[in-house]
Amino acid sequence: MLALTQSTSPPGRSARIVPLALIAAAIVLLVLAARWTTPAFATVDNAFVIVRAASITGIVAIGMSFVTISGNLFALSASQLAALLAVIFALATQALGFAGGAAATLAIAAAAGIAQGLAITVIGNPIVTTLAFGAVFRGLASLVSGNGIVRIDSAAASWFGTARPLGIPTQSWAFAAIALCGWFLIRRARIGRLLVLSGANRAAAIASGLSVGAATVAAMTLLCLGSAIVAIFTVAQFAQAKADLFTGTDFDYIAAVLVGGIALRGGQGSPLQAAFGAVLIALLQNFMLLNGLSAGVRMTIVGGLVVVATCAFHLLQGRAR
Repeated sequence: MLALTQSTSPPGRSARIVPLALIAAAIVLLVLAARWTTPAFATVDNAFVIVRAASITGIVAIGMSFVTISGNLFALSASQLAALLAVIFALATQALGFAGGAAATLAIAAAAGIAQGLAITVIGNPIVTTLAFGAVFRGLASLVSGNGIVRIDSAAASWFGTARPLGIPTQSWAFAAIALCGWFLIRRARIGRLLVLSGANRAAAIASGLSVGAATVAAMTLLCLGSAIVAIFTVAQFAQAKADLFTGTDFDYIAAVLVGGIALRGGQGSPLQAAFGAVLIALLQNFMLLNGLSAGVRMTIVGGLVVVATCAFHLLQGRAR
């Protein structure tokens, strides 16, 4: 029993703090370098651009972190589901108003998360399963929207998407709140402990009587709710939705998780790390854009950063075991 308990124990304090310290140091160094070399970087307007971009990516990345921590690698359906939910939110807002549209969107997102979680439990491969679901979601988005732009006219939605309480965009308030709630859920809530233990040692968790399937369903549901929140914010900000929204953003969500140092094998990491990873990538992308680097160069650099960060954190986690 002692061996079983040890094999499913969550990582120690140092294993949690070191990745956060490293990513925070990287953020500080990048900010200092950008401020020194790029005058347009250190402006208020540019700061809002960075904060808003980091918030949109970070909210979904936090949801993705639950999937990785639970031992299910990644979901490749987040961007497609967000597009579908954006169209649904726009249509529902036209019929029910902002509150009704948001509630319907969140409910459908939860149902999509449960469906994907159950399918992963049956199929046993999160990559293949979510890849297939992604195709379904993108196809449904095209069908529901009629391959056109769905517009909304809602004062409440406009405020939700463009307001800046205390000078800070609403997306950033939501990002900070979700990051803190995610940290609390992983560190203090029972469902968070289930996610960590399921990812740390799946066989031992099953032998201990834990429901690994429930952990997968919970993780996928949290990810889908994050996609729904981003879809609502995006449609509220631009007053329109279409089926090709969020194309290509899955890599950004996954990159934020990996750069944040969350263990690929599961069982280690925190949503805060994914949030920090999203901030670092948003800073880096902005810095490269301001310096006129092409899309190909930017993608190469971000991809290289992901490779280096994944290797470095994998070695650190191996030494910590």
